[in-house]
Amino acid sequence: MSAALLYGYRYLSIESQLFAVAIVIAIQSLITALTYLRLRSNRVVSETEFSTQLIIDVLFIFALAYFTGGATNPFISYFLVPLSIAAATLPKKYAAAIAGLSVAAYSILLFFYQPLDFFSHTTASPTAMDHSQHLSHPLSHSANSGIEISAILNPHYLGMWFNFLVSAVLIAWFVSRMAEALRAQENAINQQREQQLYDEQILSIATLAAGTAHELGTPINSLSLLVDEMANDVMQSQHQQEDLALMQSQISQCRSSLKKLVHTAQQTQPGEKFSIHVTALVNACIEHWHPLRPEVTINNLFVKRTINGIIHCDESLSQALTNLLNNAANASPNSVAIDIQQHDDIIHIIVSNKGKSIPDNILRQFNRQPLHDRRDQNSTGLGFGLFLSNASIHRHGGQLILRNLEHGGAEAIIQLPLITAEQEALND
Repeated sequence: MSAALLYGYRYLSIESQLFAVAIVIAIQSLITALTYLRLRSNRVVSETEFSTQLIIDVLFIFALAYFTGGATNPFISYFLVPLSIAAATLPKKYAAAIAGLSVAAYSILLFFYQPLDFFSHTTASPTAMDHSQHLSHPLSHSANSGIEISAILNPHYLGMWFNFLVSAVLIAWFVSRMAEALRAQENAINQQREQQLYDEQILSIATLAAGTAHELGTPINSLSLLVDEMANDVMQSQHQQEDLALMQSQISQCRSSLKKLVHTAQQTQPGEKFSIHVTALVNACIEHWHPLRPEVTINNLFVKRTINGIIHCDESLSQALTNLLNNAANASPNSVAIDIQQHDDIIHIIVSNKGKSIPDNILRQFNRQPLHDRRDQNSTGLGFGLFLSNASIHRHGGQLILRNLEHGGAEAIIQLPLITAEQEALND
């Protein structure tokens, strides 16, 4: 712009508005320098800040056009540049605001501007000039006001204004829609990529679990035979016999868990799920889990309430709830509570404890990858179990929420969709 200003002064003999245009360029250069310094900081540029920058650009274009012929300036269509940027990068409300400001600025410049002799001599049509000389409107005879009614009566300028209006509307609408669609597509691709990585992690864990289950079969059978032989020894004391009986029950539990692992792997198809009352599911999990952790005191908060909710379930969902109970018991053996609440069509199964809080890194990343808290790994017990529990709940269309309680402890909330009457009728 400075080069154009110098060219107009030296070769086109334009002098009347040079000082005003030079001030506008100087102010714009100052703001550009301040913007450059702003961008060197680490703060993120918000949509509001970016739109403000584009509005400033529109105002500078308006000021430059005002001192250089207004709507008669052939560069008046430069208003479309910040509008195009806004439409392609910002939400529709910002693009619409900048489009409205640009159209308003263009419309004002049809009436109010400082005429530039160069454009007047080269673009004004004789018909329009003759017609303007016969106007009786007082504004047409005010040379100092900078208002030329001939501009708005010239079909060429009216056509330019209408073309700008149509272009602004098209850009603000179609480019915004296109940019919005591209952003939505990019988000969908990113989500799909994250889901693919998530599924690959689940598959790798499942493969490892299958191999481990196969490897554990032989040593469990060997231990079972040894314990049976020791139990048949009449020389064992009563205390030893009790310990051997406990060992036999634990080995039986290991066998049962391996069988469930194989059975669950066969239920991965959607049609293998069954319907169950949520209260029956929770009671069955507690009945199965509590004998394995008899030292834990559990408080059933839902026993005195009537809950009528049926959900889809398979063995993996029961294992997810069992894992959450184990995590709560590890953090607080003396104060584990479980509750069931219904909110609209969503059932909430809440497992809480009054012990240690969940580390921040696990709260941020538990649904992304299996991890342990390196600072206190042995006490939290959060890792693959929590990761797999989250995956199982998601597979049932639910969500797992972890949060720390205000007065100490933490809670895990399983949110599952209820089966509607229509779905239940179809299943029947």
